[in-house]
Amino acid sequence: MRPLPRSLDPLPDETLTGFILRLAHRTGTTPGEITIRTGLAPHDRPGLPTRLPLGSLHHLNDERVTAFADVTHLTPGEVTGLLLAPLGDRYGPLNPALTPRRTPARMIYDNPWVLTRSTRYCPLCLAGDGDTIQDIHGGAWQRLWRLPVVFLCLRHQRFLQHECPGCGTPVHSVRTANANAIARLSDDTLHPSQCRSAAQQPETACGTFLTKADPSVARTDEATMTVLLQVQEQIMDLLTRNGPDATMSGGAPVPVAHYFADLRATVAMIFRSWPVAREYASTPRLAAALDAEYASRAAQAEPLLNTSGKEKTSKPYTAPPMDSLAAAAVLDIASQLLQVTDPHEARKRLAPLVQHLRDADRALSTYLRRPAWISQPLRAAVKDNRPTGDEPAVPPGLVLQQYFVA
Repeated sequence: MRPLPRSLDPLPDETLTGFILRLAHRTGTTPGEITIRTGLAPHDRPGLPTRLPLGSLHHLNDERVTAFADVTHLTPGEVTGLLLAPLGDRYGPLNPALTPRRTPARMIYDNPWVLTRSTRYCPLCLAGDGDTIQDIHGGAWQRLWRLPVVFLCLRHQRFLQHECPGCGTPVHSVRTANANAIARLSDDTLHPSQCRSAAQQPETACGTFLTKADPSVARTDEATMTVLLQVQEQIMDLLTRNGPDATMSGGAPVPVAHYFADLRATVAMIFRSWPVAREYASTPRLAAALDAEYASRAAQAEPLLNTSGKEKTSKPYTAPPMDSLAAAAVLDIASQLLQVTDPHEARKRLAPLVQHLRDADRALSTYLRRPAWISQPLRAAVKDNRPTGDEPAVPPGLVLQQYFVA
C-alpha cells in the first residue's frame, strides 16, 4: 500500500473513526476509500462498497497498526492512540481483567459501558478551536465521549448531546445488521461534523451540522451544574494518563481501573433498588431526573418478567443512561457511596441497597458482587451474610499492595 500524498495530524483524544472522516474530507475521497487504502477493510471484501468493523474502534492488530501508520504518515503510537483499548488501563469496563468480555470483539459488541453504536458529543468542540485545519475539517470526535461516565464538556461547561437535533437519531448510530463503524462509507459529500443518519430517507443522509447547540438539550440550575462539574472533574482526573494510580472505593484505596468497575456495579445497584439511594441525590433536579429514568427502566423490565432467562429482567437496570443528565445524576450518587474513607461507613451506606437488591433480584445481586466484577473492598462492603458493621477492617495499604502485586 502506497502512502497517501497528504495526511493529517491526529487531534488530542481523537477516535479512529473521527480521524478517518477528517482525512477523507481533506483528501477529497470517501471514508470507504480511506479504509481500503489503509488496510482496515476486511480482506475478504475487496473493493467498494466495503465495511469498517466496529471492532476497529477498539483494537487493531500490529500488522494493521503498522499498515495504517505507513499509509497515513503517522507513528504506530499515534495510531494506537486513536483506539479505545488503551483507555482500559484506567477504565475498568474496557479492561479485560475486569470483565468477562475478554476478546476485542466481545468488548465492543457486548459491552454497554462503552458507547460503540453511537456517541455523545459537544457541538462547540466539533466546531473546532479556531485552528485553520479545524476550521476546514472540524474538531475531534473524542474517544472519551465514547465512555458513559463522561457526560459534560468541562471546557464549555455544557451537557454532551447524543442525538442529532435535525432527525433525532443517536449520532454515529449503526444498525446491528451491518455493524459498520461509519455510516455511509461511500458518501464523499458529507463534512465530518454532519449527521450521517439515513433513518428517515435511506437514499440520503440527514446532513444536519452538529456544530450548533441543540436548544432542546436539558438545562439545569446553577447548584446542580456546580455539583456535576465537580463530579465530572473528578472522573476526568482519574481517566487522565498522568492521573492518580488509586482512589477510594468501599472504604479503602483501589487502583483506578477497579474503581470504574465498582462504579459500574454500583450504578446497577442504585437503579435496581431505587428509590433506596434517593436521599443521596445532591439536588432536587438530580433526584427528579433519576425518578424519570427509573420509571423508564421499570417499564422496559415489566414485559420481560414472564420470559425465560432471569438475566433479561435485569438488563434494563445494568446499562448506564444515554441521556447525559440522567447519567450525571446516577454517577453523582454512585461516587458518594463509593468514596468514603471508612469501611464501616461504606458498608452502612450500601447495606440498604444490598438488602433491597437481594430481595428483588437475587440473581443480579449475586452477579454484581462476584469477585471478577468488583474490588475486594467493595465486596467486603456489600456482603449480606453479616450484620452491618461486623465486617473486619482491612488495612488500606494491604489492599492496594494485593492489587499491584497481582
